[in-house]
Amino acid sequence: MKNKFAAALLAGTSLLSMATPSLVLADTYPSRAISFIVPYPPGGGTDISARLLTDKLAKSSGWNFIVENKPGAAGSIGLAYLLRQKSDGHALAMGQTSNMTINPNMNKDISYDTLKDFSLISVVASQPVVIVVAENSPYTQFTDLIQDAQSGKSITMGTPGIGTVSHLAMEYLGQLSGAKIRHIPYPGATQAITEAMGGHLGFVATSLPSALSHIRAGSVRPLAVTSKERSHALPDVPTIAELGYDNFDVNEWKAVIGPSNMDASTVTLLNEAVRTALQDPELIEAFEREGSTVVGGSPEAFAEMLSEEYPRWQRVLQEANITKK
Repeated sequence: MKNKFAAALLAGTSLLSMATPSLVLADTYPSRAISFIVPYPPGGGTDISARLLTDKLAKSSGWNFIVENKPGAAGSIGLAYLLRQKSDGHALAMGQTSNMTINPNMNKDISYDTLKDFSLISVVASQPVVIVVAENSPYTQFTDLIQDAQSGKSITMGTPGIGTVSHLAMEYLGQLSGAKIRHIPYPGATQAITEAMGGHLGFVATSLPSALSHIRAGSVRPLAVTSKERSHALPDVPTIAELGYDNFDVNEWKAVIGPSNMDASTVTLLNEAVRTALQDPELIEAFEREGSTVVGGSPEAFAEMLSEEYPRWQRVLQEANITKK
């Protein structure tokens, strides 16, 4: 990958070069089980990813993890809970695009400041949004669909909800292209895809893992992905950037974070451990099987990526007149 997520991989120092300062800390940390907070319900994509990661972390480091699900407010309750824990490295969480960059720009009741309040450990994985149509749809090229929307033809789009990455990726594209598309939010991707299969929607935009089983079954047809590079899961499907919107690059990402003001040596040790776990072939295969790409990288690369993502979604939301409520 040659996008910013690939840069995150390359920006980190090697594990060997970072190992020496953490050897002393490794003798004393952790002193008990590490709580890993998942800000979403059990069984969802974030929960599965967190359990895969902590399982590999436990095996490679010998540490004990307790996964705690703290769902609510689109992932924001779990992150607020994280910030009430001690900053000693015994409480971590899975942050992601929605609860770190989108929700804080939509909801005035969110208590945390993403750019100041968290200790950034490592990006874990990323996945694109995919645009799919019913198998019998007249659209076989995404450019044809966009051209119809630009010309004023009524096109309906289903997504897993207002303010999701899927929704805002298409808002962003609409702002770049001038295409007008009628958004119909659903409680989840499954309902939107079912409606598209029944001929009730022009297309669906959703995370690749949510659509992959339907694509593989042939019940929907993928037209494009939003990542800068093509997805390894769908190598024949073009990117939106390829179709004339240079540098269009939207991914949903997941990352390990901690409370604010964690000791730098603890952050370094945790970053080493996460990056080691992310090199496990079984973990890589598990992520790739569901349409994600392992990222990794240094805390500094994570911070740089976050500093670009946060204002981008802030601008998209403002332009779409989706303001804080």
